[in-house]
Amino acid sequence: MKTPYIAVQIREDVYSQMKSLHERASKPISDEDKALGADLLAQTYVQLLDTCFTHLLDELNKNQPDKMLQDASKVIHKVQSEAQHYIGWLIKFIANKRVPPVIHHFHDMVHLLNLNGQEHPYIVIPVTTTYSEKASEVMNALAQRDSARIEEGVELLIEAIETALVPLVYTPKDLMGFNFVISKTINGVINVLHTLFKHTLRKLPPHLRVESYPGIAAHFETFLIRK
Repeated sequence: MKTPYIAVQIREDVYSQMKSLHERASKPISDEDKALGADLLAQTYVQLLDTCFTHLLDELNKNQPDKMLQDASKVIHKVQSEAQHYIGWLIKFIANKRVPPVIHHFHDMVHLLNLNGQEHPYIVIPVTTTYSEKASEVMNALAQRDSARIEEGVELLIEAIETALVPLVYTPKDLMGFNFVISKTINGVINVLHTLFKHTLRKLPPHLRVESYPGIAAHFETFLIRK
């Protein structure tokens, strides 16, 4: 696997269902498979946010309870819930024949990797060398409790999500070929949710204790794979 990349671990049952769905998608798919494809897409997006933010916020809240951190967790869960709702709503507007390209797209993004001593399925999202090097620099500084770099650390986490939105959201939208009205609605929903979580996360740095910085740096290392 060519590095660097973001690795989002998905559940084994999601992987199995995706493999089976990919095999069935070589023929016309049923309404049930179309609905399953939408559900798997929604679950993948939820797991992306869990990987980048939810697990980190949960750990921070456990070690340093803070209202702003708790509110941030609520916002992330709201974004996840809204994303699942809208994906379920949108799938009703497309013909079954438009879904297989999206299924094949997601299937091609999944790889079995051994990143922690055991093999698991991951969604793999390439990132630029420039991003990886900047992340390494900032995370090394945070590991040394450099308070001057925490805003950059938050921005890098946001950028990770923005990078993942292209293959996980925008490419599937384009592959499904929505009409102008539906496409405009989708873009509006994405922009609202995106702005909501960015605004929330950018308010966090003053509420993060210096002693939590090494943990933030270590968290980043769990999904940014450089070598």
